[in-house]
Amino acid sequence: MVILHDTKEQQNQHIIDYFEKEGIRHKARSLKTGDYTFMLEADPDFGITRDLWFSDVLAIERKNSVEELAGNIADSGGTARFAREMSRFKDIQTVYLVIENDQLDDIILHNYRSQINADSFLRTMLTWQKKSNFYINFVRRENMGKLIYELCKNCLDNTILK
Repeated sequence: MVILHDTKEQQNQHIIDYFEKEGIRHKARSLKTGDYTFMLEADPDFGITRDLWFSDVLAIERKNSVEELAGNIADSGGTARFAREMSRFKDIQTVYLVIENDQLDDIILHNYRSQINADSFLRTMLTWQKKSNFYINFVRRENMGKLIYELCKNCLDNTILK
């Protein structure tokens, strides 16, 4: 398994460092949807005659914080961009929105600088979660690399290795 990370993904050195430390194969690629997915490289010894891409099976969208997410939603131009980003998810089997360093309570308690109303923010997230069929996970920054690996591995196990 090779984890693919989008070339536009920023501030992810801690994730790359985790992959390197753990010997997890990874490559930077331009991804149409999400920041992370995975592939299997061709290996005739295992009956894999060509590269297998899983970008239509799994997409992981990472946000650095609730603050970034609020900014994406509250920004007038960003709202349309965020809506387009979320609507692309509906064609992917499994999608995770993973948010670093914060928790759901930070949305509820308005622990972010944006002026977007906390109730509106929460309702927007719940609406898009249902509409675009994605899971929201909150994780500490130091555990993000492990979570991304485990989400990819779980998808592989449940797709190929059943």
